[in-house]
This record gives sequence, C-alpha cells and structure tokens, in this order.
Amino acid sequence: MSVQSFLKAAQYLYDNNFYDGAFCLVCVASDASAQIQYPSLKVGERYKKFISTNFRRICGKGFPGVSADFIKIKVNANVKNLKLDENGYAGIEDIIYHVIRCGLVHDCATDQSIKFIDSTIIGNWEKGLFFLPKSLIMGLIDAIQNSMSREELE
Repeated sequence: MSVQSFLKAAQYLYDNNFYDGAFCLVCVASDASAQIQYPSLKVGERYKKFISTNFRRICGKGFPGVSADFIKIKVNANVKNLKLDENGYAGIEDIIYHVIRCGLVHDCATDQSIKFIDSTIIGNWEKGLFFLPKSLIMGLIDAIQNSMSREELE
C-alpha cells in the first residue's frame, strides 16, 4: 500500500458517495504526509500543522468559493474532545483532527452533530448541528498530493 493508493481509493469512495470511508482514508494519508514533513512533532501537533500550513490549498477544492489561510467555525454542539473558544468557535484544524480524523480512525464514526453537505456552508447557528462541505475530501487530497514528492506518494 502507499499514500497514492489511499488517495485513489478515497477518490473512488468519494465518487460513489461513501464519504465516511473517503474521509477515513484521506485522514490516514494526511497523517502519513504530516509525519514525513514534521517528524519531530507529536501526531496531533503535526496533523494540525499540516492542515494549517496547507489550508489555502485545501480551500481551493475543499471549500469552493472560499479563499482563506485560516477559518474558525461556530459549533453549537457538544462535540467530544473539541475545545471551543469563549465564543463557541473552533479552528478548522481542530475540527478536522479531533472530530473527523480521531472519530473515524478511533471510533469508525464522526460526531452525529456534523452534517456533510454538497454546498459550501460552513458551521451553523442551529443548536446541535454544524455543516462541512463533502468537497473537503477533495481539498485534503489536493493538499496531500501537492505536499509530497512522487517518491513519497508511491
């Protein structure tokens, strides 16, 4: 297996509407990329740094219509292991790591408050729910492919 095989499988799952599986494979591939780039950091630190460093690229395909170096999302839900600021916001790198990656890798599920949708709605003011675009998978794939050499992908 290789990072590239995980990305190809994630693309296939995405194309066939198996978003949890696609997200899981992309999260594992992101871990591998982050480990190569930041070998001295602990897993959570390097994963979040990978997301932060590559966020503008992730936005290109992951949040169509948004161009940003950093975003915070309003979370009106009690999500396990997600720390919010005093106004109820969390950074996207914390959401991707703690909620999506850890949920899928450790529990084979994401928090029920997250709804993956077709449009680029980010967050939500409705209690108990927040939205992320399904295309976030494509943004992560693009960031991983861009950040790794051909040899590292194979």
